[in-house]
Order: sequence, then structure tokens, then C-alpha cells
Amino acid sequence: MSSDPSTSSSSSSSASETVPNSTCKVCELPAHGVHFGVQSCRACAAFFRRTIVMARTKKYKCRGGHNTCSVSTNERYHCRLCRYNKCVLLGMTSENVQWNRDSFPAVRKRKNNKKGEEEEDGEGEEEEEEEEEEEEEEEEHKVPAKRPRWDPTNLMITKPKRVVDVTLLATKIQKILNDKKMCEDPKLKKMNNLEKLDHALNEWRAQQRPEEEMKEITDLSVKDLFTIFEDQMLVVATWLAHSPHFKQLEPVDRFQVFKVIWNVWRRFERVEMSVKLFGKSTSGVRKFAISEKHYVTPQFMVDFSKISDLPTAFIGGIFRDSMRKMFKLVAVPLLRMEPTSIETTYMLSQLTWQMAGQALQGNVMEMAEKVQEELADDLHHHYLKIKRRSNYASRLVQLMSIVNSVKKIHMERKMTMELANVFDVFNVELSDPEIYDS
Repeated sequence: MSSDPSTSSSSSSSASETVPNSTCKVCELPAHGVHFGVQSCRACAAFFRRTIVMARTKKYKCRGGHNTCSVSTNERYHCRLCRYNKCVLLGMTSENVQWNRDSFPAVRKRKNNKKGEEEEDGEGEEEEEEEEEEEEEEEEHKVPAKRPRWDPTNLMITKPKRVVDVTLLATKIQKILNDKKMCEDPKLKKMNNLEKLDHALNEWRAQQRPEEEMKEITDLSVKDLFTIFEDQMLVVATWLAHSPHFKQLEPVDRFQVFKVIWNVWRRFERVEMSVKLFGKSTSGVRKFAISEKHYVTPQFMVDFSKISDLPTAFIGGIFRDSMRKMFKLVAVPLLRMEPTSIETTYMLSQLTWQMAGQALQGNVMEMAEKVQEELADDLHHHYLKIKRRSNYASRLVQLMSIVNSVKKIHMERKMTMELANVFDVFNVELSDPEIYDS
């Protein structure tokens, strides 16, 4: 049994010969086969493997400065950051990267011989690395006269992940989403759709303790954190079930909408509630109402040891930036604006249907467009009839600006989670991975 020198053993059988009339998805050169899950040439497969094995991602900087460089055969030297990002976006994974293989002793030797010269003037380091990579890629294109024997010790042994069964939770959620009685509450009969959703939001928020009765959490096990999340999942499901339009979707679409929006809904609702509870302390001390009973500060730590082999501080650091942005780009504008309950419900509704429509398309997109029009009419009625305010355009712009900030931060967080999954940061997976992917 032999393995391709630039790929995993699992892909060697399909990548042993150049695939006729096919091109590398990364650089558009003739493809050699499927490497790391993507149809690619030897050079791009080797580049991806080297990047992972030698931990080069932190050294890479975009040549153009905008992360949009072309990766094609027209360039002698590709922008390495954009090339690597393209590999990841196309679906290359590190699952079977060979960590102990060094097929380039001659190149290493040439590099060592030049090391003294580089240290003298400090120039040409990037060009030297690129020349080294080009030489390595030329080596990758050469077919050895005799293939090396396969050595199983050269493969990174990937431990099978523990599967966490979330079937019971999913069943609970779907039972709420499909409960027709939610919309039949006599209190809701004379309310428009926005008011019904506001009623549901306020029912949940009635359980919120005032600041003086809340307790600070400084550390938490990942199990306890997920217990908080599960409780809030049921809150989001109940809120969605109060929407007549949501009830018109097929059951399978309802659950898909829920999976797309529950976490971003939860995170934004908690930030907005934090602003109401703590005022300036939200953006200053950065108090965050993680639940109706507890709050946390930036010193808060979650023990991830049960779901990751990496240090807890490292895992926490991965997502810390998104919370910092939520305080800066969302909490501060909310503090300045002081939205009413109806306005908060409007933002949550816009967030829900915009993200669900964009993610799921089809019937959900059609329904999303219909709902957003009706929500706009309901908000117009609120301003004119309830608030006696005809000039509200500037306020509406502020509301939508906050919604857009939340969406952007959420998508950045989602990309971070996708990369974490690519590089096996977590050693568990859910029986339904879509239920928690951001």
C-alpha cells in the first residue's frame, strides 16, 4: 500500500494520477486529484500541508492588504494568506495532514546555507520563503522513480470524536415550534404581529431579576453553560411560535429557521437587556446578563476541558473578540438610543427574518419578505398612533444600523467556528451539528 506524498492516505487512491480535463480549484493548473477534500494540484496540496504542519498561518500577511488577491497561474508568487484562505473556503481540511514527513532535505539545506546572509541584512526574508516554496512545489510535481513505502507512523492519528446526543432537546424545541395554541391566546386577538411578538418577549423578560438581585459568575463548566443555552433555546422557540407567519411555514422549515437564528437572537437580546439593567456599566465595566439570574464580566472563564484538548484560555480567546465588538458596536449605540420594547422586538424580528431568508432561501425567503413588509407597517402604526411621532426616519436608520452590526459580528463568529471545526478544536460533535454552529 502506498500513499501520495502530498495528500492523506484516504485520498491517495483517487489522486495517484493527474485527472484528465480537470483543473485545480485553487490555482487553475491541471489537477492531480482530490487532496484534503478538494480537487487540486500537487503544489497547492503541498502548500496547504506545509502551512498546517509548520504553523505558518500567523506569519502570513496579505500582499494587497485587503484579503482579495488573485490566486491563479498568472502570478509567479501567490499571496500566501489569500492562497491559504482560498484552500480553506473551498473545503480543504487538516484531518489527515501528515505531520512527520519531510520530503525536501535539499531545499532545507539551501535555506540553512543562506541563513547567515539573511541575518546580516534582514532583507528578502519573504522572497526567500516564496522561492523556497516554489522549489518545494517543483519537487512535488516530480514523480519519484520508486514510491516510498507507506509508514503509518507518518500519519496524524485523529481520535474519533464523542457524539453528544441532542435528540431530546431537538424534540422539545420542535414541540414548541409546532404548538398551534401559542397563537390562540385570547390576549393576542386584537394585537398586530409586532405586538404579539413584543408580548412574547415581555413574558420572557418578566422573569429577569433586577441588578441588585443578580449574582456574578466568575467561572462555569461547559456543561452548565450549555444548560443556560438550552433554557434560552426554549425561550427563542416560544417567541417564534407567537408569529402567525412563522406558523405558515412547513415544520421542517420552522426548525431550520430556529437553528439559523436562535444563537444570534439570544446574544443580541441579552446585550440589549444588559444595557437596560446596567446602563453605562455595560460598556464600561462590561457587565453582561448571561441569564435572567446571573451576569458576567470580561474576567469570566469557561472550563472547556470536557470538549477540547486545547487550553481553556486559548478557547476563550477565540471568541472574546466577538463579545468585545458586541459591547462596542451594539451596546454603546443601544445605550445612546434607549430603544422601546416594541423597537427591540422590531430589531429581533428583522434580525430573524433577514438571516433566515438569506440562509435558507426558497419558501423561507418569500415569507421573510412578506413579514418584513408587515413589520414595517406595524412599526409605522406604533410611531404614528401610539407615540404620535410622524418623523421617525432617523430613528429607523439607527435601529437598522444596530441590526446590521449584529449580523456582521455573528457572521464573523460563524466563520471562526467553522475554522475551529476544520482544525478539530473541539473533540465532541452534536448528533445534529447545525443546532449549534455559531
